[in-house]
Amino acid sequence: MLAATACSTKPADTHNAAHQSAVVLSQNAARALHQGNNEQALALYTRALALADSVEDFDLAGATLLNLAMVHASLGQPAAAQMRVDRLLAAPQLYPPQLRAQAMARKGLLALDAPDLDGALRWADAAIAACAAPCALTPAMTVLRAHVAHERRDFEAAARLAEQASVSAAALAQEPERANAERLAGRAHSAAGHHEIAAQRLAQALAIDQRLGNPDRIALDLIAAGDNEGRRAQREMQRQFYERAVNVYLALGNSAAADAVRLRSGAIPAGECKP
Repeated sequence: MLAATACSTKPADTHNAAHQSAVVLSQNAARALHQGNNEQALALYTRALALADSVEDFDLAGATLLNLAMVHASLGQPAAAQMRVDRLLAAPQLYPPQLRAQAMARKGLLALDAPDLDGALRWADAAIAACAAPCALTPAMTVLRAHVAHERRDFEAAARLAEQASVSAAALAQEPERANAERLAGRAHSAAGHHEIAAQRLAQALAIDQRLGNPDRIALDLIAAGDNEGRRAQREMQRQFYERAVNVYLALGNSAAADAVRLRSGAIPAGECKP
């Protein structure tokens, strides 16, 4: 599903020891998340939230709640993710409006994962309505709408929306979201039978993720590229993309994901067929 970046925190206030410690913990959690260590990120964000709560630092607490929701979702803990977001939405008088809009966006992503496609669209609309212009949530919510179209097998619409999201992400300098959009555009074009365009979009996503140093997303790009080659019966290229994804997962220490990709590779028919 969508992989959102962590919410940033404001600089540490050197006159507030609790705030300073919470910011440092959040920064360390973000690094752990970037490295694929979700369990460590969860522990660090939890400690940061306790410190922010102890001094009623609602800006930092709200950002940390959103980050915790993202980590819980990554760990397959949707109920815990919902609890974190609902706490923020239940107290609009305490948290800044921009965090409330981000919480609505996170509800949309959680609904998409459920999957509750209609609910995902409703939360996306609410997030955009609550977001001050120029809305930084536009690319992610457009990607969400593209995912809904893809799940409903309207691949042409999914590709169109994903391409719109890529343009808006580029305008806002949101490179991680641009890579998400390019990856989804590639998947949608591939499912629609536009394999050359799909390969171009997926290569663009891979280039961005490699530049950003996002190994988990690099693996997703490689798997999608392998799927695309499989659809046009380029078996050897399909196998090569899968093997690269396996190597990335092994380097991350994610043996379960590596084994899942090996199963895909093992299912490829012998020989190479060309159309």
